[in-house]
Amino acid sequence: MKTLIEKLAWICIGIGCVVFLIYIIKLGKSDYTLIRQIGDSDIERTGQIGDFFGGIVGSIWALAGVLLYFSALKLQSKEIANQINEMNENKKLMSQQQFETTFFNLLKTQQELKNDIKGTFNYIGRHNTRFNYLSKEYSAGDFFICIVNEMRKLYAIYKKEKFERWDESYVKDYLYQYYEERENGDDDPSYDYQTEINQIFYFLNLSYLTSLYSIKKETIEKAQNKETEELMCKCIYGHIFLRYQNELGHYCRHLYNIVKFLDKEKTKCIADIKNNTELDSIEKRFSGYFSFVHSMLSTSELCVLFYNSLIFPNAKELYVKYHLFDNLLQENLLKKRHAQFITGATLKTGKDIFQEIVKDMV
Repeated sequence: MKTLIEKLAWICIGIGCVVFLIYIIKLGKSDYTLIRQIGDSDIERTGQIGDFFGGIVGSIWALAGVLLYFSALKLQSKEIANQINEMNENKKLMSQQQFETTFFNLLKTQQELKNDIKGTFNYIGRHNTRFNYLSKEYSAGDFFICIVNEMRKLYAIYKKEKFERWDESYVKDYLYQYYEERENGDDDPSYDYQTEINQIFYFLNLSYLTSLYSIKKETIEKAQNKETEELMCKCIYGHIFLRYQNELGHYCRHLYNIVKFLDKEKTKCIADIKNNTELDSIEKRFSGYFSFVHSMLSTSELCVLFYNSLIFPNAKELYVKYHLFDNLLQENLLKKRHAQFITGATLKTGKDIFQEIVKDMV
């Protein structure tokens, strides 16, 4: 579509052509001609004709040329601006592609870290009338399940009224006396001795963990005297982290840096936006990215990360900001009341989930 300047230029050209034709027609009707020999009077008239064309028609066409030249410059400027915009769009697209490549490579590495993670867990096992020191290695998802179970045992130690330090000689004598009484006494067929033995070894394992994790009576008493169990939870996870820091440290740091990488890129994209439509697009795009992070975390991993956040505030801030704990139920924690220790985390209960299901069915 022609611009106003182009239209004015063509009008000027048209006016010049009309004036030129009118003057030629008028000149043709006069006695002036260039065919015969030119006299002095004809030379004078020829000069007047040249002055007319140069002064009138030429000026009109010169104006048209200036207008067309200005129009061409404006069009060229517009094309250059379009090229710059296109280059910027291509640059943004390439930047997004590079970001996504890096992001998905980080997710792949995180999954590999999880698959390669291994940890050895020690416990006391029954062997006839004695006990044995046993250990078993767990990896990948089973490792995190064992970590949560280990935390539950430590929580039971911290909640016991009496602190029982591990004493190998005492345990050997206790088991010897117990089995001797069983052997010499009359067994009650209705009594569940197996449950009793399992209970005995459960508490023996709790006592053994106090030695394994170097838990001090003073630490437990200090945690028990607090109004809430937040310090207790920090101590419990602290014991776990110190023992398995080579496994948990790398895993947790890498996940934190993935979330931090997304947060940094999102902040950068928001700073470059020009309208709310772009903001909505960015929010939707990064919501998809964080969905990938959520989907790769199991319940036991989320539970470990929850208590990890209690002693690493920077991680807690980002995890809450991007709702990392939304898929973790309060029942998955050591105790449901621990959900209040992280402000902003929206942990639901199993009852809440059931009510949502029933609501959708109505």
